[in-house]
Amino acid sequence: MEVKQNIPDVKDRILEVARKLFIKNGYNGTSVRDISTASNTNIAHIKYYFDSKYNLFEIIFEEAFDVLVKRIEQIILKDEPFFDLIKDWIDTYYEILFEYPMIPIFLLNEVNQNPERLTDRMLKRQPIQLFDYLSMRVEKEVEKGTIVKTCPLDLALNVLSLCVFPFMFGPLAIRVADKSKDEYSKVLQDHKEYVIDFVIKALKP
Repeated sequence: MEVKQNIPDVKDRILEVARKLFIKNGYNGTSVRDISTASNTNIAHIKYYFDSKYNLFEIIFEEAFDVLVKRIEQIILKDEPFFDLIKDWIDTYYEILFEYPMIPIFLLNEVNQNPERLTDRMLKRQPIQLFDYLSMRVEKEVEKGTIVKTCPLDLALNVLSLCVFPFMFGPLAIRVADKSKDEYSKVLQDHKEYVIDFVIKALKP
């Protein structure tokens, strides 16, 4: 006799398994069949609850992106010495991207394929308010002589690109440099310290 599966449990199980597989193998490296097999469900369940692999991935991406944005917001709004803020800011990017390495690749795909939707995603999280606060903090530090005259947008873009690109480049670096994933993770940990030192030295008078 077939035991009926609890419906909420089926949906939650698919999400949990898909999250693990997407993080481990990426979007292209994970098939609907992989998800159905690992979650002990079937492809019809995934189609019924999520319509497509892309929609399922979007749910998981939104979850990961929210975690990233909230953590960065907490760092930027902290009342701490400016160079400590820089260190915590970069630490947080690396910490979250190690946990959700699929974020950079998905963002790159969205830039190419769905720029309007990506813009909507960004705007609903009110980045302007956060950037305004960062700008105010930068201006105060310049006035105090803590840092050289710095464009807040340049600083934000530099930190973002220095932190995100190594994860975006990861799959290629592993092949080109003949590194295992574990070896490349160690490279990234060392590179994080380099990035922190690089950004702080560039800001010091």
